[in-house]
Amino acid sequence: MKYKVEIRLRPGIKDNESIAILRAANTMTDLGENQIISLSMGKWFELEVEDDYDIERICKLLLSNSVIENYNIIKIE
Repeated sequence: MKYKVEIRLRPGIKDNESIAILRAANTMTDLGENQIISLSMGKWFELEVEDDYDIERICKLLLSNSVIENYNIIKIE
């Protein structure tokens, strides 16, 4: 079984890296000044596991920081 796990910051958690990229991009004439309305980042993992594997458990215990991040599990196969 294959899964994709998307990790994003929880609403209300400040994303300093995205803020810095957005500000820089919107000041560069090569990128079209003030053309980007919003920007956010995240990370993702692809896992291939046995059919009975507890994907939820690895997300909670290892892949995400439950204090500041949410995760979304997408079944690929």
